[in-house]
Amino acid sequence: MLVITASMAQTTPHRFPLGYTLHALHADFVPLSTAQKEALADRVIEGEVVATQSYWRGNRIASSLIIASALNDETFEVSLVGGAFDGMGAFCSGEMYLNAGASGLFYLVGNHATGWKPACGVQSYESLQREVQTMGLQRNTIALSLDWAAGNGMEMLTITGTGFGSEQGNGFVTFETGNGYYGANEAASFNYVIWTDSSITVEVPQAQSNLVRVVTNEGAIHESPDSLHIRYNLASEPYSPYGYTHLNNQGNGGHLFHVNEAIFNEPDRLDAVTRTLSDFVCKTGVNFELSDAPTELGWDLGDGQNTISFDSNENPLSPGTVGYCHTLWWSCILGDETFYVVGEMDIVLNTSFDYDYGTGIPGEGQAKFAYVLMHELGHAMRLGHVNEWGESMYPSVTDWPSNNWSERDTISTHDRLGVSHAVEIASTFAFNACGIAPMEPLDIDCAPIVEISGPAADHGQPPHPNPFNNVIHLPNRLAPGRWTLMDITGQIIQRASAIESDMFTGELAPGCYLLLFEGRSSAETYRVIKD
Repeated sequence: MLVITASMAQTTPHRFPLGYTLHALHADFVPLSTAQKEALADRVIEGEVVATQSYWRGNRIASSLIIASALNDETFEVSLVGGAFDGMGAFCSGEMYLNAGASGLFYLVGNHATGWKPACGVQSYESLQREVQTMGLQRNTIALSLDWAAGNGMEMLTITGTGFGSEQGNGFVTFETGNGYYGANEAASFNYVIWTDSSITVEVPQAQSNLVRVVTNEGAIHESPDSLHIRYNLASEPYSPYGYTHLNNQGNGGHLFHVNEAIFNEPDRLDAVTRTLSDFVCKTGVNFELSDAPTELGWDLGDGQNTISFDSNENPLSPGTVGYCHTLWWSCILGDETFYVVGEMDIVLNTSFDYDYGTGIPGEGQAKFAYVLMHELGHAMRLGHVNEWGESMYPSVTDWPSNNWSERDTISTHDRLGVSHAVEIASTFAFNACGIAPMEPLDIDCAPIVEISGPAADHGQPPHPNPFNNVIHLPNRLAPGRWTLMDITGQIIQRASAIESDMFTGELAPGCYLLLFEGRSSAETYRVIKD
């Protein structure tokens, strides 16, 4: 078992803030198979988190989970990076934050004598919890007032239909989290403005794109026929799903990043950082600057610097994880107001990946450095992940779909709006205590590095018909290039060359699919439906 020493201070049982525990889409990762995770782990157990606690470890904040095995009386204490303690906290975008009650499979490394850690970051946990029962599910009785919304962006969703009940009681509206739907306890805490038998108005929480469900006081479940699309997610302030952790500037109206020597001393790497950050600032107005000198410091929160660095042999990232963003926050109390503010931010990339530091389509098997960095810069501005293909805050890096969008060298349209929203919040607050000061946005008239386009490029006649039946007619494209048909998870179904005219799909099940064309200098993606 992990021994907690006196220097860590007394442990404090707690629940991780809501923004921490939407963990399934936090890390910037490459999906690992079950066999790969088993090979990385010293133990694979089925169990349940029965307690969590945070404590001081030296001058750092850490946490641990107590996991009880479902097979015997054995317990495991799993050490985590980050947590909340005494009005301060740290957050690692790739950590396995779980609250008591989470059950499933856990992939762990270590032993009882020296302690346990997650074997592969957020992928160290697989939920076995059942979603809410769907008996009596009614899919065609409700309508949504919004097609697209910002998660935690103070946007109201009105749901209309019948049979919701005249009072909320124990009823709730639930949204996809990236790991199933919100449970009853969490969903009941959402901000409900109206609840009548025919209409519900609720503030949209942090969520992922999917169908919306209404669970009535009597237990009836209504489901929307169409998805609510989440364009971007703003992170919450700790302990509250309806606030923000503001960014405090570092004395000059913004934040200064220092580049570690391993990046700074390599011209192609430094150029990629400079180009990506410049474009990010130009598109969003965020006040981020680069130091003109390298630093020896890495990604250890509490060293007083914002750093962009690679990991090291002494402090490596989890296998399968490409990048993290760590943030350090604290609270300030003035009268009856508690104000939460982010101070230090560290971005770290995994050295074990083969990076393409240029622009355009990366080479075979390479990770796009610019994409990983802009993604982590999004986390630095308190953006969470989304599951909308083509967005910069989509979590996967080297597999479909992240590398195959024409916008990979610049922040995507919706995430640009999200960062701009976060900049507005960070620059307009009126709280004045503890030396906290708003950001001063940058209004730079700069030529964009890469033009922003929509999520699907239009390079001529699209595939047709759409919807299709047994055949998709493919418009000719210049060779070399190829068409790839995939299901909505990115699983490849069929490929065709650039000059083939038809793709036969007779045995394909009805549903929504993705059709991608990859050329020498561009990529096109279409959503197609088989009747």
